[in-house]
Amino acid sequence: MESESTPLLLRPQQGLNSGALPWDPRRSCIAGVIVLITLTLERLAFYALVANLFVFLSLGGWSPRGAMTAVLMLVGVAHFSALGGGWLADAWIGRYWALVAGLSLYVTGFSILTAAAAGVLCNPDSTSAICIYEIYSVLVCVGIAAGTVRANFPSFGAEQVKYGGTDSLRRFFNWYYWCVNIGSLLGVGALSYVALDMPNGFLRAFAGTCGCLVAALVLFACGRPYYLVHRPAGSVLMNILCIIREGISGRCHLRRQTSIQGSPLIERRAQRTPPSPSWLDYAKIRYGGSHHDSAVEDVKRLGIVLLLFTSLLPYWLVFFQIETGFQEQGVHLKIGFSSGTEKNFNMPTAWLSLFDQIFILALIPLMNSVIYPYLDRHGYRVTLLSRIAFGMGFSFFAAIAAGVLEFFSIMRWKDGHTVKQTIHHRVYNASDISLLWQVPQYCLVGTAEVFAGVAGLEFAYSAAPRPLQGVAMGMFSAMEGVGSLLGTALISALSPVWIREDAQHFQGHLDYYFFLLASIQGWALALFSFWLLCKRVRDMQSNGAPTPPPEPAPAT
Repeated sequence: MESESTPLLLRPQQGLNSGALPWDPRRSCIAGVIVLITLTLERLAFYALVANLFVFLSLGGWSPRGAMTAVLMLVGVAHFSALGGGWLADAWIGRYWALVAGLSLYVTGFSILTAAAAGVLCNPDSTSAICIYEIYSVLVCVGIAAGTVRANFPSFGAEQVKYGGTDSLRRFFNWYYWCVNIGSLLGVGALSYVALDMPNGFLRAFAGTCGCLVAALVLFACGRPYYLVHRPAGSVLMNILCIIREGISGRCHLRRQTSIQGSPLIERRAQRTPPSPSWLDYAKIRYGGSHHDSAVEDVKRLGIVLLLFTSLLPYWLVFFQIETGFQEQGVHLKIGFSSGTEKNFNMPTAWLSLFDQIFILALIPLMNSVIYPYLDRHGYRVTLLSRIAFGMGFSFFAAIAAGVLEFFSIMRWKDGHTVKQTIHHRVYNASDISLLWQVPQYCLVGTAEVFAGVAGLEFAYSAAPRPLQGVAMGMFSAMEGVGSLLGTALISALSPVWIREDAQHFQGHLDYYFFLLASIQGWALALFSFWLLCKRVRDMQSNGAPTPPPEPAPAT
């Protein structure tokens, strides 16, 4: 694993298309800024589509179930295609051309969506099945583009800045996450207003996002002279599968280490009881396999990354409550606010999610400019794993806060403090607790993102071997999609008892659901913290252990 303190580039880099390029801070800064601006424009387009697709399809005659299915399919394809996009970049075309292809596919998809909003894609007199097939094809195209871009932007951007100092990667991934949320805020806020409140709104919104994507593609392509571009490493998927197969086969047959036979020196060293090999070690040549040590160690590191991503699944379960459980809770809290006139102001429940994004946008510069530098100056560098643990802790408290709020909301409703409120021409039963009491749980989720989300991205890049960094980023996105699917399955399992229909909301126990999520996250945090403590103890013991004396030379 290449560390953050790798020496400056003073000679040609192996595997670079750009030739012998010395380290240039100015070029690195320009490349990093171009990548972040391109990322912001891409995220703006994606979140604008996700936020407005349901309404666009509903107004186009789709059923609610069909429109919801289309939105879920778009998000699912975007998550799971990231794994294929990362593998394609690592194995065949490289990250630069993968990003160019992904942005080009983006432009194609949004161009067709703009034609659909203008009434060109589907003839109003034609059957709806033709429109459905064409819209689904466009959504698959946009989803694959989003997955390809998402898998390669973090690694490509980090490659441009990682030789800038010990904190260069940390600052880049913090600003990366900041730009993601800027794009989300503009896409959900500004373009949603254009789509819903202006004449020909969807045509204007989709045309505007298509223009943003064209600008992103042109800007990214114009930055080519400033980039460090690595060649693809070739197809590694078959090597990974072969290493796993040989490791399992060798472990079953308990191969013996072939290197213990030979000279008297090697025989004396073999009497020391060497550490027992792991099952993957049996794919190494010295244990009877057919792969070099470096290739097997790369697969081991990829496995460590996968284990960490698995430990983040409870975090994703809580994170996706922004779009599900928190929204369900919000419509049953008091949304009306007296403005001193006859008509009260009703706050849209979706506005609460903006607190999450605004809190992230404020906290990341504070961490980058004040808190992290202060801790570094005083010798307290917060490691990636520690930041992930902090993020899990804030996620735990977010679920607790949501559960406590729902508990008091149910109690208030049962005591007769009820409110009838209309949201989108539908009447909801609500307690008299203000919707603003949800702000703390949204801010806690945002804080968890700043720690666990950012550190997870940085860990995926830093811990994964360079030929597999795109695959690691794809795994990060795919595990986020798995967390979403697990959350959907959990809601479906608990719906008959704890999560009921809106008319019977207060007969259920949404608070139990939030407390269940908190307990899952709490157990995951406890296990992760215990593993982190054991790791630190082992590291201290290995660093403090005395160096063994050198072996005497064999007699001649």
